[in-house]
Amino acid sequence: MTDPGQPVRLIASDIDGTILPYRHTATGTLSPRTVEAFHAASEAGVVVVLVTGRPLRDLRPISETLGAVGPVIASNGALLYDLAAESALITRSIRTETLFTVTEELARIAPDARFAAETTQKLHMEEAFAAGSFWYDDVIDPDVLRIGPIDHTLTQDRPQVLKLLARTSTMAPEEFLHTARAQVGQTLTVTHSAPGVSLLEMSAKGVTKASMLQRFAERLGVAREQIVAFGDMPNDVEMLQWAGTSWAVGSAHPAARAAADYVCGDCDDDGVAQIIEQLVEAR
Repeated sequence: MTDPGQPVRLIASDIDGTILPYRHTATGTLSPRTVEAFHAASEAGVVVVLVTGRPLRDLRPISETLGAVGPVIASNGALLYDLAAESALITRSIRTETLFTVTEELARIAPDARFAAETTQKLHMEEAFAAGSFWYDDVIDPDVLRIGPIDHTLTQDRPQVLKLLARTSTMAPEEFLHTARAQVGQTLTVTHSAPGVSLLEMSAKGVTKASMLQRFAERLGVAREQIVAFGDMPNDVEMLQWAGTSWAVGSAHPAARAAADYVCGDCDDDGVAQIIEQLVEAR
């Protein structure tokens, strides 16, 4: 927990379900109070970084709205990217051979499993994964979408894979998460962030939001005791545990609430903005 004598120097915040209600995920519409709170933090000299499971392409509209955001941490910690310079600062990818081994193992525990892979440039997606997906049609630009068996498309393109996604309709979300962790958790980092959807998100072993946040903080010379983090889902757990002070929103998943030092108001009630306002006032 942050030492009261240590000023807050960095605020790390998840997006969806934390500062952006899930009903606004597609539009990226943040509340005026949230925008004002982040601006106030930046003007007070606090570094603000978005730390999200979203791919880079889904971050630009939100970062432009906030204005004060510097580098962003995307794909659950696999990418640290400087939006101003349009440059990847750190990339941590999954080896293709490892990815194919994991998809085979997951197909054994969930025969209906379908897969997608987020790369630095495109989203590779199986047709069965695309069916009914909120990534498809209205949300994804066809120029960054590659449809087909991912073992074929990834072998052809040989991109850097930042995140492997897996969906099933035969297991509940928590069952799928725990079963997959037991099966492939020694090979990849397995997490979950979509409420009510049996969707896994997998990164290279050891890659989490916390691991990249730590590297970013070290670049800035910011101690963990000077960091405040906000989140709401299992993919935020490591970050909430690592940061000097952490808050889960009131509407958070039980795992996130258990990992955080405190619980603030719901996302819909601008819970994060309320805490940031207090932090800025305290400075």
